[in-house]
Amino acid sequence: MTNREILLKKLSAAQFTQWELHLYLDTHPSDLQALALFKKCEAKYRMLREEFEEKYGPLSHLDSVGAEWLKNPWPWDIEGCSC
Repeated sequence: MTNREILLKKLSAAQFTQWELHLYLDTHPSDLQALALFKKCEAKYRMLREEFEEKYGPLSHLDSVGAEWLKNPWPWDIEGCSC
């Protein structure tokens, strides 16, 4: 597994955790421990996203100017891709 793939997995896990906590907080808005954990996960996600974009470029068209986000590698260009 490449460093890029490892970072993407970490980013995905942080985003998943953040989303699950968000859903939990929808039904438990007074849970201050969950809110603190959500904020911690949100900060971690932002940090990982910034690290990824510094090293590998933007993750989507919303994070770039022009067609910058379309640059290689495409998923099928990565060795071992099961696409």
